Amino acid sequence: MSGHTRERIAREKTRSGEITPEHGTAGGGLPEPIDELGIYLLPGRVKDPARAITEAIDAERLGLTSAWIAERLDMKELGVLCGAVAASTQRIRLGMGSIAAGSRHPLMTAAAGSTMQETFGDRLLLGLARGLGSVLGDHGMPVPKMAAFEDYASILLRLWDGETIDYDGPLGRFPNLRMVDPPTAPRPRLLLSAWSPLPKATALAARLFDGVFLGSELTVEAVAAVSRRLDEACERIGRDPRSLKLYAIVITAPDLSPEEELAVVNARMITHLDFGGVGELIMRENGWDPEPLRRLLRQEKLDGGGTADQKFHRSELLELGTQLPREWVETGCVVGSAAHCAVRLREYLDAGVDHIVLHGSGPKQLEGLVRAWHETSVSGTP
Repeated sequence: MSGHTRERIAREKTRSGEITPEHGTAGGGLPEPIDELGIYLLPGRVKDPARAITEAIDAERLGLTSAWIAERLDMKELGVLCGAVAASTQRIRLGMGSIAAGSRHPLMTAAAGSTMQETFGDRLLLGLARGLGSVLGDHGMPVPKMAAFEDYASILLRLWDGETIDYDGPLGRFPNLRMVDPPTAPRPRLLLSAWSPLPKATALAARLFDGVFLGSELTVEAVAAVSRRLDEACERIGRDPRSLKLYAIVITAPDLSPEEELAVVNARMITHLDFGGVGELIMRENGWDPEPLRRLLRQEKLDGGGTADQKFHRSELLELGTQLPREWVETGCVVGSAAHCAVRLREYLDAGVDHIVLHGSGPKQLEGLVRAWHETSVSGTP
C-alpha cells in the first residue's frame, strides 16, 4: 500500500469518526502537536502556489497545528489552496486568513466553509474581514460598513444552522437564501479578522464570533491591550472571555542572517505599513512615533499611488527596509536567536494570545525555533 493511499484511508477514517485527528496521525510518525503555534503559508506575492502543499506538510511534521493562507486575487485563491492543503495533510487546521466580505456573496462563503468541514473534518478556521479599501476598491469591490459586516457574519451562522433567510438590508437583497442540503458536520470556527479591532469590532467579536485574528507588527503590550478590551467586551454581555480565542500573526525570523532578516522582516513590514490606514493604526496601537513612517511614505518610490504590496516584490524594497527604526523590528516582530525567539513568542501567550501564527519564515527556517520551543519552560526560561 502506498504512502498516499495510507494517508487517504486515515483521512477517511478521521472523517467517519473512527479515529480522531490526533490518534490518526500519531501512527503516521507525526510529533506531538504544539497547540500554541501555527504557520502562515506562502507569505507575499507568489508565482508557485503549489508550494503551499509542501510547506504545510513540512509544518505538520514540525508539530505546528495550523496553516494559514492570506488570499490574493491572482495566485492565492483560498478555496483552492485550503482544499489542496487539507487533502495533503492529516491533522493541521486550515486557516482562511481572511475572506473579505465584499469579495463574496455570503452563500458562496457559507458553501466554502461547509464543504471544507464535510470533506476534511473539523479543521477549518474561517477568518472574516471587512477588507482593505486599498485592495478591494481597485477591483470595484465594496468594503462593507460595520452594520453590513455584522449582518454578513450572522447570515453565515444562520445558513450553517440550516435556516432559510429572507434578507433585505445594508448588504443588499437576498430572498430565499438557504443551503438546500444543510451541513451535518460542525460549522467552521468563525474568526473576526482585524489588524487590531476598534471598539465596534471588539463588541461585535464578543457578540458573534468564536475568535479574533490579529494582524502583524503589534507589540506584546499592544496585544495585551487588545486582549483586555476583548475580555471586557465579553464580560459586559455575560460571555465567558475564555470562549473568545485570540489568534495573532507574528513575523518571526529565527537565526537568520542580516540579509535574510532584511527581506523576511523589514521589507515585509513596509508592504504592511503602506496599506491605507494600517500603518497609522499600528503606530497608534504600539505607541510609536509616526514621524519615521511619514518620512518613509513620502519617498518617491512609495508616493506614486497604489500600495507597495501591489506594486513591488520584497526584493525591490530592501533599501527602504534599512530605514525602519530598529525598535520597530525588535518589538513589533520576533528576531534573533532561536532561543530568544522562543522566549519572545511566549510573551505573546502571556499577553493573552491563544495561538500564534508564525509569519515570514518557512518550515525549514523554523526547525531551530521548534527545538528551542520544546526546551523552553512555560515560564519562559530556557
